Amino acid sequence: MKINKFFTLTVFSIVLISCGGDASNENENAELTDLIAERDSLKDRLTVINAQIAELDTASRVVNPIVSAQAVVIKKFEHKIEVQGAVETDENAMINAEASGKVTKVHVEEGQKVSAGQALVTIDATILSSQIQEMETQLELATYMYEKQKKLMDEGVGTEIDYEQAKAQKNSLEKSIQTMRSQQGKTVVRAPFSGVVDQVMIHMGEMAAPGVPLLRIVNNRDVKITASLSENYLSKVFEGTEVQLSVPSLNDTIIYSKISSKGNFIDPVNRTFRIRIDIKNNKLLLPNQLAKVQVTDFEQDSATVVNSQSILQDTQNNNYIYKLKKTKGDMFNVEKVFVEVLSQYNGEACVIPINGGNIKEGDQIVVNGAKGITEADQVIIQ
Repeated sequence: MKINKFFTLTVFSIVLISCGGDASNENENAELTDLIAERDSLKDRLTVINAQIAELDTASRVVNPIVSAQAVVIKKFEHKIEVQGAVETDENAMINAEASGKVTKVHVEEGQKVSAGQALVTIDATILSSQIQEMETQLELATYMYEKQKKLMDEGVGTEIDYEQAKAQKNSLEKSIQTMRSQQGKTVVRAPFSGVVDQVMIHMGEMAAPGVPLLRIVNNRDVKITASLSENYLSKVFEGTEVQLSVPSLNDTIIYSKISSKGNFIDPVNRTFRIRIDIKNNKLLLPNQLAKVQVTDFEQDSATVVNSQSILQDTQNNNYIYKLKKTKGDMFNVEKVFVEVLSQYNGEACVIPINGGNIKEGDQIVVNGAKGITEADQVIIQ
């Protein structure tokens, strides 16, 4: 440095003067005094500059790692699995005609509420009525002939064959009329249960025939949601297990319920079993609507819960976390605590300390920055 060089030259000049000059010379003495004063001034400046350089030298300064931390929480912990389910109802019927003929009247319209047994559609029964009247006339004659043959048999002058033929003719006509009247009753299509007319597919004047759909009736008061779970959860899910239903088409409306039925059969194709959730007095869900079914397969009251990101693993796959202990100022010591992870869900982990470790509610646990520190470090919380 320039100052060091100047200081060296000054000292060297003083030595030369002191060795080769005449000490009694006043001018030389005055010059020597000035040089000594200048040397002392430079030494003072050099001391100040060295101190400033030392302050600027960061190589020897200790840098404390900065981490983020969260407190341990004691609360109820739940782990859930999510599968897709579908809304179903047992009262969702496509109403078909059982008799042929022209539709003379449609009694309902779409969206209308109907009761069980209420008339929905009327089919022309004129031909059937005429056939019944004709057969009733034939029955009157057959009845007369039967009574005559019976009287002759009672008097002992009639033959048994004539009597049996008259009797058979009468019985046949009676059964035929009964059948025709039953068919006549089917020309009025009635609601099999109470519900709402969802769709009308026939109009007055069109032809109806057996198997041809006329309308659809749906009752959504009581519905069920079915879903399939992996057989791995067979021992964790039971009737009464709590579930949470989320319906995406209804802005993720949440419905809390319980499993009503658990299947007793494993599908050999996808290795799943079915569950059913019954929803009573339903006012929201529609048949075939999709729902996300969240099933609680693990829960623990008063669980020790930490942030999932705080859990690390060593080379032996042992899980551990770093617990912070305050020292002085904003500095914290680091303690490694080995834990057993019981379950993780939604960014949280349920753990228990092992190998003599200890964590309690409120303890600060390192979340971010834990991978770059050791127990020898002192850290600062961000």
